[in-house]
Amino acid sequence: MTLAAIPHAGVTVLDVWDETPALVGVRLEMPFSFARAHERPGQVVKIATAEGEGYFALASAPATEPRADLLLKRGGKVADAAIASARERRALELSAPFGKGFPWEEARGRDVLLFAAGSGIAPVRALVQHLAANRREFERVTLFYGQRHGSEFAYTGEHLDWERSGVRVVLCPSGEDDAWPGVRGRVQEVARTLALGGAEPGNAVAFMCGMTAMVAEVKVTLAEFGIPPARIHLNF
Repeated sequence: MTLAAIPHAGVTVLDVWDETPALVGVRLEMPFSFARAHERPGQVVKIATAEGEGYFALASAPATEPRADLLLKRGGKVADAAIASARERRALELSAPFGKGFPWEEARGRDVLLFAAGSGIAPVRALVQHLAANRREFERVTLFYGQRHGSEFAYTGEHLDWERSGVRVVLCPSGEDDAWPGVRGRVQEVARTLALGGAEPGNAVAFMCGMTAMVAEVKVTLAEFGIPPARIHLNF
């Protein structure tokens, strides 16, 4: 199906909240056909606004309920217009979910390394939800999640639940923050320092989302540990 052929609709907004000062969470009531098109973590939707169109990854895994989450970053024209529409009109014009998403099947029986930076936590959160719900299918799971400052991490209210489900969460602030008690540095630096969190490189698969430079640098780090490109996956 071409992008032009993907159905669009006005979708009801169930909830809007400030996840961080810069990131806004939005929960949607998806039409049945849209929910059915949401087949795997990491898929995206196209949002249409008066300021133009933009592509955003769904921040929740496919579920039996016809609901889905978005994480919108303030500061972009389309994102700001979408946030305003979500708050004022309680509706968004968007496409059905599409895209290949994360090939999570590649992780069965393997150690799993997750890397997210900035708003790239959105599709990775969806993958975390899927891995947690099917935890016995995977070996060690470690998430390296980077932001500049400790106050900028999203979904902090869920991190303990992720840990309890067997997903190790390593928060990686890269900026100076005197109040931060843990490790500090960019995700690839922390992953190197922690030796990939104990993952066995010969049996590990990685999934990531973030800025282009971050993705490139994480790939270099993984190559240093012997993880080939064939076992490193993006959601697009």
